Amino acid sequence: MAYDYGSESLGIRNPFKAEGLLRAIRGLLVSLLGIYPLLQVVSLVQQDKTLAWIYAAVGFMLLAGGLRALGGGIFQMLRFFVGRSVPTSLAPNYSKSERESAKLEQPHYKSIDLEEMLMGRKNKTFVEPVGFISRLVHTLVPKLIFLPYPLRNLAQRFAGALIATAIALVAYALTAFVCLTGLAGDTGDILLPFFSFVLVVYLILTWRAASTVYRQAEKSIETQGNLKLAKIMAFAILAPVLLGLGINYLLQQPEVRQFVTELQQSELQSFAVTPQLLLVLLFAALSGAFIFLLLKQRTAQVQAQTKVSEYRANWQENIHPRELFVNIDNIVMANRRYKEIPNRVYRELNPSLNEQSESKGDFSGEVMIETQPAYAPLQHSALFKQLRLWATICGQLLLLIGPFILFYLLFEAQTMLTLIREYTALARPSDALTQGFVVNMFNESQFILSLIFSWFICHSFGRLLENYSHTFWAELNFDSLLVYLKCEGTYTQSKLTTGKGIYDSTSSENYVMRSSLTPWIISSRIMSSTFADSGAKNVEHPRHILEMQDNPQEMQAILDDIQSFLSERETIANIKNAQDLSNTEQIYQINQQSRAMPVTGDQATLASPQQDAEASTNLPHEQSKD
Repeated sequence: MAYDYGSESLGIRNPFKAEGLLRAIRGLLVSLLGIYPLLQVVSLVQQDKTLAWIYAAVGFMLLAGGLRALGGGIFQMLRFFVGRSVPTSLAPNYSKSERESAKLEQPHYKSIDLEEMLMGRKNKTFVEPVGFISRLVHTLVPKLIFLPYPLRNLAQRFAGALIATAIALVAYALTAFVCLTGLAGDTGDILLPFFSFVLVVYLILTWRAASTVYRQAEKSIETQGNLKLAKIMAFAILAPVLLGLGINYLLQQPEVRQFVTELQQSELQSFAVTPQLLLVLLFAALSGAFIFLLLKQRTAQVQAQTKVSEYRANWQENIHPRELFVNIDNIVMANRRYKEIPNRVYRELNPSLNEQSESKGDFSGEVMIETQPAYAPLQHSALFKQLRLWATICGQLLLLIGPFILFYLLFEAQTMLTLIREYTALARPSDALTQGFVVNMFNESQFILSLIFSWFICHSFGRLLENYSHTFWAELNFDSLLVYLKCEGTYTQSKLTTGKGIYDSTSSENYVMRSSLTPWIISSRIMSSTFADSGAKNVEHPRHILEMQDNPQEMQAILDDIQSFLSERETIANIKNAQDLSNTEQIYQINQQSRAMPVTGDQATLASPQQDAEASTNLPHEQSKD
């Protein structure tokens, strides 16, 4: 949508300044952390080219990630450009002044949807959840159904990840019980570390998928149903079985069995799954506390009203039906514009006149108009603001841990390179040295793998808190008036003549349209919500209706304006021009003088009845005088 500048601001401020500042600080720290390895490359090239390449790769990764976060944070802090055409219309907008902007909009509703909502006193925004997990979440939090789609979807995503984690942990507990009690036979000692590895990878992928927030989530409700639950159960049941079958097959090979026996006899460290599981549970509890409290604070402000104000009557007026619609569109609703911004026309004014004959017919017409939505931010509690801020801070801190872990891996890589060089420097290493080298490399790899897993876990939950808290920062609410008018009736035409006299006079002849009007007016003061973003499409995403409040005072004001228009209309033509009044007065004076002149013999036949009467009265007197 184009940026339509206006001298009057809509009052929409940048909601991402605090979030952008925290993100920019993280990006700056990571960038500085990435500069250090790059500065060491020059001195390392002469000593160890392999280590120099590792330092260069890690340095570039840290610097690129830091600059990306720094740039994104600064971008969020820049000016928030808001034109006069925002936010997006509820339905396709047919206003003639917004033709170009309307082509770029993607409204959520159609005009028929808005008509059904007003007529039926219902809100089609609140759709029923689909799927077991979705229904479970909405059952535990009943008011969740009245929140905007992005908030409902993130609650369902988080709940799905929690259920997947719980089922995976139950499956792991059963597998550990089977392996540790000897029920799995000789493969138990080998099966448990492999399944621990698979479990950690599964949990990382689960929470990474849950942390993703799609823009499509603002258009519809996601389905968290039986299929996803079946996938989780299938993994929990099949993973141990498949791993057991695979390990049994490998152990049947003599070489593999001998190698495994030698490894078991050496001082190998098994994969430590406990720290990773504790991290997952700790961060899941932390994230869940933030999200649950934020949703609780947001649902406390829900007023899921579907009320409207309605007016129905029958009017008998001397007016052409088309004039009524034109007055409502051009005067009544135009006077209710917000900051002189054109109204949103969702059903265009197009009255249908069915002329049955030259003097009568029937008509019907309808129009649906929404005034420019005025920015009306929710009055959040102090606790909500603090929770939203701390959720953002925790997310940025978790995202900051990952680069530090990557930076620490540089020293671990240097240790591994030292072990490899010491072993390769031996001309003929003994079996004991070889076995010690393998054990040291295996244990070092286990430690590095644990660090990498910790990095991924911190990154997944940091990204989750960043994206989820961003959703709470992005919500914008608007207040507007939605009016629907439907009018039907019949009309007849008659001739009205006034000012007709016996003698010459000024008269008025008018053709009057007598209409029988049956208007049906429904209006509602609606509260709608959209989710902003940084960039060119900051407030141009779909807008949803959350509340519908009745407005009897506004309805009465609309009716008063219409009745005032009807009562002040002139049916009889009048002279409002001073020159016309002067000409009419001159003609009247000429007529008066003409009637006052004496009547001659030649004009006797043209005498008026009054003059004939006077002549007959004076006749005897004249005869006696003679």
